[in-house]
Amino acid sequence: MSVRMKLTHSKTASRRAHHNKGTPRLVATKTGVRRRHFADPDTGMYRGKQIIAVGGAEKVTTKKAPAKKKPVKKVADTKKASSKKKEEASK
Repeated sequence: MSVRMKLTHSKTASRRAHHNKGTPRLVATKTGVRRRHFADPDTGMYRGKQIIAVGGAEKVTTKKAPAKKKPVKKVADTKKASSKKKEEASK
């Protein structure tokens, strides 16, 4: 396509803005009506397969393990330890 015939982005976008208008497509199921390409919220079925577990609301709780606190080293202690190592290495 030549540059002269090229549509700008704004022209293309304004034309496509009307593509999404309309009502959603619906499908009749045994339990009622649902949107196409979506799992049935009542049964949890999609294309003949159980996708979502439906039933009694089970509360799933996970307990976090308590965070292990590491001992905090003081800056002065680390300097003393490194100086002791240097002294031992020099002996």
